Amino acid sequence: MSTALLFLSTSEALSEILSLDQSARKEIDEVSETYPFRIPQFYADLMEKDNPSCPLMLQAVPSAMELRRGGSPDPLAEGGIQITPALIKRYPKRAVFLVSSECAMYCRFCNRKRAVGKGHAWEESVEETLRYLDNDREISEVILSGGDPLMLPPAHLAYILDRLRSNRHIHVIRISTRLPVVFPEGIRQEHFAAIRKHAPIWVITHTNHPRELTPEFGDTVAGLREAGAVLISQTVLLRGINDCPQILSELFERLVYLGVKPYYLFQLDDVQGAQHFKVKVSVGMALMRELRMSLSGLCIPQYALDITGGLGKVPLEHKYVRKRAGKRLVVENPAGERGIYLDDGGDPER
Repeated sequence: MSTALLFLSTSEALSEILSLDQSARKEIDEVSETYPFRIPQFYADLMEKDNPSCPLMLQAVPSAMELRRGGSPDPLAEGGIQITPALIKRYPKRAVFLVSSECAMYCRFCNRKRAVGKGHAWEESVEETLRYLDNDREISEVILSGGDPLMLPPAHLAYILDRLRSNRHIHVIRISTRLPVVFPEGIRQEHFAAIRKHAPIWVITHTNHPRELTPEFGDTVAGLREAGAVLISQTVLLRGINDCPQILSELFERLVYLGVKPYYLFQLDDVQGAQHFKVKVSVGMALMRELRMSLSGLCIPQYALDITGGLGKVPLEHKYVRKRAGKRLVVENPAGERGIYLDDGGDPER
């Protein structure tokens, strides 16, 4: 099948499956001059074609709101911590390796909107980056990102994994991917084989709504698990898409049922072109309190914010320890009920 049939990247192609009038097509064309779009046919087929509030459509189809002012092109200041054009090192022991410049879908809230679909070729720096990783023995964990690592030809992915595993100081390898959700047919048996050879590999799937957990998603994560992947997920809290306790509960419970541990619920980065997706942190914290009252601990991700300016991730949580009186802690549960815990460190003279 040709690439043109697998992906939609023009308003004309999109209008063949969505109800787009001339004004809507013009809006998409204007926005995509600044922020290109690409939607796999698979994901487009999941959309509610006549529902402008469809949570999948909002994640994939350009909107004029993307051209509003506000935010930063590089909210996490990645440009200042690039060791090579394809390697980001913010923390001492781990690094992000941008192995691919290609995504199956250009998510409208992406924190790398500045690069998506604009000809960046991180692949050109793969060898330089691998040589650096050979020698930086402080790094014990490498996260493969991009772009999407599983958009690489299987032989290229296998080569990178081979090289990383040849370094005794690299103990943990992660692959961050959206393909199981948006383009599961893009993952081939040879991708599974490359992962199987170097298992365990941690695979982080990007899932934002229960409707993304299709039978194809289930089959793909089952294949990854059989190949020796350890599966976790991350979700971005998005206004009008998943800022609802029922939606998040269903998403996280179904992920656990499929063998995927919810890992992070991210507060949206302060990225230019995505400000309309922002949810207030106070709302996110209230959502987490509701989730803690109803879900198993297996289903609870960490609600986290990557601080603008590149200061790293921090958890965003309700303050359950309300106050201290000597050795007595006043602790509040998610429902607001308070109890006392004696914080005496096991001292018999308490």
